[in-house]
Amino acid sequence: MRTEIRRVALAFALGFFVLTLGLAWWQVVRADQLANRAGNPRLAEAAVRAQRGTIYAADGTALGRSERGPDGRFRRIYSDPSLAQTLGYVSARYGVTGVEEALNDYLDGQRGRGLLAQIRQELARTPVRGNDVVLTIDPRVQQAAAVALGDRPGAVVALDPRRGAVLALVSSPGFDASAIDRDGETLLKDPRTPLLNRATQGQYPPGSTFKTVTAAAALESGTYAPDARFRCPSGFLVSGFVVACRGVPEGVQEYDFAHAYAWSINATFAEIAVRVGAPALVQTARRFGFESRIPFDIPLAPSRLLRPGSAFDPVLLASTGFGQGELAVTPLQMALVAAAVANDGVLMEPYLVQRVQRPDGTVLRERQPRALGQAVRPETAAVLRAFMVTAVREGFGGPAAIPGITVGGKTGTAETATGRPTHAWFIGLAPAEQPRVAVAVIVEHGGQGSAVAAPIAQAVLRAALVR
Repeated sequence: MRTEIRRVALAFALGFFVLTLGLAWWQVVRADQLANRAGNPRLAEAAVRAQRGTIYAADGTALGRSERGPDGRFRRIYSDPSLAQTLGYVSARYGVTGVEEALNDYLDGQRGRGLLAQIRQELARTPVRGNDVVLTIDPRVQQAAAVALGDRPGAVVALDPRRGAVLALVSSPGFDASAIDRDGETLLKDPRTPLLNRATQGQYPPGSTFKTVTAAAALESGTYAPDARFRCPSGFLVSGFVVACRGVPEGVQEYDFAHAYAWSINATFAEIAVRVGAPALVQTARRFGFESRIPFDIPLAPSRLLRPGSAFDPVLLASTGFGQGELAVTPLQMALVAAAVANDGVLMEPYLVQRVQRPDGTVLRERQPRALGQAVRPETAAVLRAFMVTAVREGFGGPAAIPGITVGGKTGTAETATGRPTHAWFIGLAPAEQPRVAVAVIVEHGGQGSAVAAPIAQAVLRAALVR
């Protein structure tokens, strides 16, 4: 009998221990993750009871702020629909997203206060004024990008290549995040997917903008010299498949590497990719950030070279060389390619949040630039910049030119698996001598990169450089 009692007591004790351990795990170890989870309605409820911190642009413009209503409750007001996906929203029904989610513990005032202040607040049950967040966004550049893109589906990213700071991050179509509780169901059902941040999570074939990576692999591997010359009499034959020789001006029999890039000759870049080989091309792309989870303040999808489980064969390698194949990239990734070329081959970690500060201006956290690595050698980056300048001066990038400023860039016209019109792309940098801005533009199913995306990039570069 006593043995049975001991067994029952031991079972109860063990069960109590497991229960206690589980409670400790969820309430202590995982408490912050549970509290800040996007779907947690307590975050939104807290936001209406207390004045959440303000989100500012780099120049002090308020992008997201709390406003008290007649009932004494606060609501979030957002000033720029082109930043809706980036700033995010706070909703009891739809959760918390974007910067609002990523910096929630600062914006709601739970971080950045001393222990005694937290205890006093808990005892008094008084609402806490949240901390403010200052972004790197330049409203002038953001506005120029949003206006130039208009209501066409797509994205624009502008970076400071020396620091990695995001100057503009536009995703279209946008929406009014202030009215998320009213419009949420409509937005979720909208076939244009306005809730998707196309700049960071949209994944597209990059088209000829990827020739920048292919050219980098050719130069870095030593397979081709910067002054290499090419011929394309009848296209490039690979495993029975012919890549047509389009883009060569009539009467031209031979051309150099810079003009192969400027004229965007698919057959030449297919040949380059096959000769360079998959290992060198993959290695170079990875140094630019492909197939990596690049750290960023809001969710950023990795850009891929191949579908899961796939492998390069000669035809797939050739088509990858000119930006098709199975490539799927984000606009931010292609902006990083341009930025690394602009920054002597150094790939900087992109960032959106410059600092967090208390309402009195005391800085709690400030971001410093960080390098992710050397994508290409400085001399290779210089050659690629020269290629990009040639593409704007003598190739399809002409619509991105700005009088008095040396602009470098590369257009892209990417075919889609759906058979719909092509995506229009452009990546660029300026001024080419000492670049201060790098940009990537995509217009979904917009047509030709030269006619559609390059003028948008010009407007963005002009806004950033001409004051």
